[in-house]
Amino acid sequence: MASQFFAGLDLGGTEIKIGICGSDGTEAWSDRSPSNAAQGQEAILAALGEAAKVAIAAAEDRGGEVLALGLGTPGVVDPDSGKIRFPVANLGGWHGTDIVGFFRDRFSIPAVVENDANSAAWGEFKTGAGRGARNLLLATVGTGIGGGAVIDGELLQGSIGGAMELGHITYQPGGRPCNCGLIGCVEAYSGGWGMAKEWARQLATETETENTNTEALGVSDLIKAGLSGDPLANKVLDEGARILGEGMMSAVHLLNPDVIVLGGGIIDARPRHLELIEEALRSRLLPKALASLSVVKAEQGNRAGWIGAAMRAQHHLNKMGGTG
Repeated sequence: MASQFFAGLDLGGTEIKIGICGSDGTEAWSDRSPSNAAQGQEAILAALGEAAKVAIAAAEDRGGEVLALGLGTPGVVDPDSGKIRFPVANLGGWHGTDIVGFFRDRFSIPAVVENDANSAAWGEFKTGAGRGARNLLLATVGTGIGGGAVIDGELLQGSIGGAMELGHITYQPGGRPCNCGLIGCVEAYSGGWGMAKEWARQLATETETENTNTEALGVSDLIKAGLSGDPLANKVLDEGARILGEGMMSAVHLLNPDVIVLGGGIIDARPRHLELIEEALRSRLLPKALASLSVVKAEQGNRAGWIGAAMRAQHHLNKMGGTG
């Protein structure tokens, strides 16, 4: 009998993370390829089709077959149709894309599409830091703030697939403008882009100049400065971490998770960030929310997205009554 694999794709702004795993989520093979995101819908679909083809070939090279395929993508994914519901930043023409239909027409295997943060949450729940949990809350801290949740063993998607927008909980009414168009969102204070913008503003204020070099500073510059011991950079980063912890309070009180998983590039680069988030969060929670609560670092890292997508494909196949 041929080995049975599930393929997962994680679509990003510059690359697609690809992998195949067994029914327990154990990785059998993984790779990366360009996403062609800047070139629009057709180019992205072509890149996804090629990535899926490579994954299927990798399974065949190992004497097996891919039973189902999953994709994690930025954007709001309709849980019934798998279509993208709204425009997605940095993915031109992605709104309305029927990705499930694309995979169905291209490959003769079942396919499922999920939001990328939801895929990561499912990956950590099934194979990572959330193994054994009943209720999990995931927060990813990078350029933006992503969120996902698993409640009573089921992924929380919402009525149109738009649940768990952690980054867009209001932290400060009338506060900083957010890239989403709202005002005072957690992401404007705790996302990488928001912290980098505040750092540049404070640098310009310190030097009393509108230096365009400070305006060009990004989150990688901020992290590098912080790790080098720059006081202002660390002040901004520490503030962002604390605000995220405080901002997550509402989500924790609503969902009552037993584990909170924190991941993303900033968490990976800066252990102090996780410590400050947890400290601020615990200081704001009701006793009943603190009971049995653990706050842990994500285990799967950049692998969580594609593994979660693959495991969502397995979950979908099982619900259909298939093998796996």
